[in-house]
Amino acid sequence: MKKRLFSLFPWLQQGIDPNCIIGVATYAKTVNAVCLKQIQGLWQIEKTHTEYVTDLRDYTTAITTCTNEVSRQTCAVNLVVPHYFYQILQMEKPNLTDEEIIQSLPWTSKDLVNIAPENIVADFIDYPIALPMQSKKMNVFITDKQQIIPLINCFIDTDAVLRSLTSEEMVLLALFGKNKDAHMLVVQHADTEPRILIVRDGQLVLVRRLNGFIGITDKDSAVVDALALEIQRSMDFFESQLKQPPIRSVQLQCDSLSSLAVRAELAELLQTKVVDFQPNSDMAKGVEKQFYYALGAALLMTNKD
Repeated sequence: MKKRLFSLFPWLQQGIDPNCIIGVATYAKTVNAVCLKQIQGLWQIEKTHTEYVTDLRDYTTAITTCTNEVSRQTCAVNLVVPHYFYQILQMEKPNLTDEEIIQSLPWTSKDLVNIAPENIVADFIDYPIALPMQSKKMNVFITDKQQIIPLINCFIDTDAVLRSLTSEEMVLLALFGKNKDAHMLVVQHADTEPRILIVRDGQLVLVRRLNGFIGITDKDSAVVDALALEIQRSMDFFESQLKQPPIRSVQLQCDSLSSLAVRAELAELLQTKVVDFQPNSDMAKGVEKQFYYALGAALLMTNKD
């Protein structure tokens, strides 16, 4: 399975320091960057930096500033595309090479999205569950070239080189690590709708975006009940329709749903362990939560396959 999506810049390799990598991510009202350096074969955090923003138009400047603050070396950057910049669709996987599939996606997906084919930038990962009598499927990530060009242009004024763009889902997989059991992640940033992800053995096996939960807080017991219902529906679909083993835990990666009371309420309603999300990475233990996505983006670049 691919570790990075939207790898648009394979030719930008000459002169890049292989022992320095930067991950950059926008998160809520901040832009965060993490620089990793490899010393004697081991990667470690060299520097982190946060820029606070109050207007979406300020994100591009903040991305440039963050990148320059963590390193002025000529090294590779992996940028996390904000989740509201892309869509995820499930499609049948044609019997073509990966390169041929990527080349064909703007035309095979054009009727499913409101983006002109010439502006579609798409990539895919294999859907890991194969059911009897069904064709192979793939999860397709689609973004609009016109939206991401300003993000790409942020790096004109940096010594670092943008090598790839990735999605938040791929970053969360990298942070979660491999685990043979299936676990659910409930992800919600401030002022956005939540998403439900199910991951197993380092693979994304289900992703749903919910509606009607913007602004949910620990005090909204009725809305928490509604969220629990959506979580239960996803669990039932995974276990009954996809015939998969039970979910071992529900992990919250939310800006406003992390209180002990909410975890206890969800655990009682779902009869499943509910905990706050903690990355399965020793490096993550020493950084604040706001740097998780940037760290995950950098970690993806250390494991190129």
